[in-house]
Amino acid sequence: MIGLTARQLELLRFIRGYQIANGGVSPTLVECAAGIGIQSKSMIHTMLASMEERGAVRTLRGKVRAIEIIETPSIPSISGVPLYAVPLVATRFATFSQERL
Repeated sequence: MIGLTARQLELLRFIRGYQIANGGVSPTLVECAAGIGIQSKSMIHTMLASMEERGAVRTLRGKVRAIEIIETPSIPSISGVPLYAVPLVATRFATFSQERL
């Protein structure tokens, strides 16, 4: 992807993986933000606008799930499931009192 930042490429891969996993349906801005770990959907909107200027995607104004990918990125997968769909395993650190040790 010529001209895309690493973060934009991450977003593009997330969108494509989401579309593969959901029968071609695109994610909402909120789902995109959550998918790449951003809190602001306005940042996603800005990134999509920049990606559209660079010719990587096309969006339809006023439509919630209307993101068309023009330059398809490679999507890593495991057994045909896009990696974005694999849940992240949260690690919990147990604290032990001195009595239990």
